[in-house]
Amino acid sequence: MSSNSVCIIGAGISGLTVANNLVNAGIEVTLVERNPYPGGRALFYGCKASDSCVHCGVCLIREAVMNFRRTHNIKSQFSSELTGFSRSNGEGILLEIETHPNIIDWRLCTECGKCIEACPENAVKIAPGWKYYVDSGCNDCGKCVDVCPEGAIALKRESMRESIHADCLVIASGFKPFDPSVNRKWSYGESPRIITGSDLEELFYTENYLPGVVKKSDCKRIAFLQCVGSRNVTEGGEYCSRVCCAYALQMAGRLKDEFPHTEIDFYYMDIQHFGKDFESFFGDVSRKVNFINSNPITFSVDRADRPVVRYESITEQKDKEEAYDLVVLSNGIAPGDKNEALAKMTGLSLDKSGFLYAMNGMGGVFVTGACKQPMRIEDCIEDATGVTGEVLSYLEERVQVK
Repeated sequence: MSSNSVCIIGAGISGLTVANNLVNAGIEVTLVERNPYPGGRALFYGCKASDSCVHCGVCLIREAVMNFRRTHNIKSQFSSELTGFSRSNGEGILLEIETHPNIIDWRLCTECGKCIEACPENAVKIAPGWKYYVDSGCNDCGKCVDVCPEGAIALKRESMRESIHADCLVIASGFKPFDPSVNRKWSYGESPRIITGSDLEELFYTENYLPGVVKKSDCKRIAFLQCVGSRNVTEGGEYCSRVCCAYALQMAGRLKDEFPHTEIDFYYMDIQHFGKDFESFFGDVSRKVNFINSNPITFSVDRADRPVVRYESITEQKDKEEAYDLVVLSNGIAPGDKNEALAKMTGLSLDKSGFLYAMNGMGGVFVTGACKQPMRIEDCIEDATGVTGEVLSYLEERVQVK
């Protein structure tokens, strides 16, 4: 066993940052990711810049993935997850990894695109900056197998289990977006004109900007509703998700640039400041967006299938209703769905909201990124860089003890 080996769970921006830093320091790294590609959720977010950069951080994800592609000395296991954890008699940590079938072997894929052309179900996708993969829409027709010149595709692969040793474990398993459908107040899922900020991120990624049901020519009014799933213990978490104001303001500004004749209302309790250029950015958006200091009370759908927001007007001291062509629920960050299992497996604790909590280095386990608290992309990079230093110090101390 190497005396300088680290296993990282999660290949989002936090995991990629730690992996890249450790490899540059000469450390042996195994990277385990549940998806068939690196980059995490934010890989499919769209750039929100118009005339100038608004520092949304999406380009940093793509850059990290490209850097990872150029690094050949990281052992990468995609479609994989941690299933076992034990101490190895003072010799580090023994980890059990289960790898689920990857229909397309990314190591053999040359990105020729023939599989995409052949697939009748549109089940072959490409991750930005990465290789092709197959999603759940696959019906096993085998047409992609027939056209692949590299033999990189196999519909029937077996799951594999592997035991690996590591001196320490870094958990960077990320988060999940809050799901507004758990509370009928938000009417999410009842109308295609009510979407989440996460949904809009994916529309920005495809450069469609609006869901198909909303025609650009007919989109006269859009509403952004803040703190969906945040700052309210009865409707989600009592914490501030820290990212929602930033991404909502950035997307609202971009939409106004794309559709200058569309009126955009922004419902909020207060605005979370972010970044050193916030004041100038906010001043610019304020000229494009109508800010309404109110927390909406109820939602409904009118006869024209338009969402109707009922809210208390603080200035007019009465309830009002407004109809929109599109309502965006700015959903926050929720704890990852694997947090409880990871905590139980590794001996970590969960905070009262369900995020992972650890005294980094205790027992050789470190936690970084949005799996421990809500973070913006830039914050994840900063946190992962700090954790890298802690890992290197821990490994150095282990060598000295030995």
